[in-house]
Amino acid sequence: MERKIRIAIMDTNRFFVEGLKFALLEYFSLRGTNVEFQEGVNNGSSVDLVLNSLTEPENVAYCDTAQPEVGFRPLYISVRKKKHTQARRKNACAREVGVLDSQASIKTLFHLLDEKLWRKTYVNMMPQPCQFCLGRQLSSRETEVISYLRLGLNQTQTAKFMHLSVKTVHSHKRSVMQKLNFMRRSELYSWLLRI
Repeated sequence: MERKIRIAIMDTNRFFVEGLKFALLEYFSLRGTNVEFQEGVNNGSSVDLVLNSLTEPENVAYCDTAQPEVGFRPLYISVRKKKHTQARRKNACAREVGVLDSQASIKTLFHLLDEKLWRKTYVNMMPQPCQFCLGRQLSSRETEVISYLRLGLNQTQTAKFMHLSVKTVHSHKRSVMQKLNFMRRSELYSWLLRI
């Protein structure tokens, strides 16, 4: 029976995607595995491995994006356009099996795959979500504060509606920003306009 792996590459640079496809085909064909490339993660079919291109050096909560189809969730390799610090890398989603620099060589990609793909069965048995992602979920109070801010109320008005102090509303808002990796208020408010 032939082994098969389904891979999705999430990047807007089509030349980079085609180069990655060529390298991955070579890697898996040497190991006797057929490769099927998917256009995206949310197209209705299950994916085994996702190479996700990120512009910011922050960690992503992949448990929130994973589709639990038939008890199976994909593994992620983050492709970073900017360098990330090792200190931040300590806290990462369990579904992220590795980080690859976008300028890395094919040899580095092959080494990462050799080193990390054995985790596939171990990670799939883990509870959903992992500790990293669980710590980033919004509490009910934070969700309530965000819903009032989304309606266009400022912090003082939100505090009056919720019967809280303005400082408490501000701390809930800061906590949400930290969990969502927002550094500036403008990022939070532009996100609120999109949801």
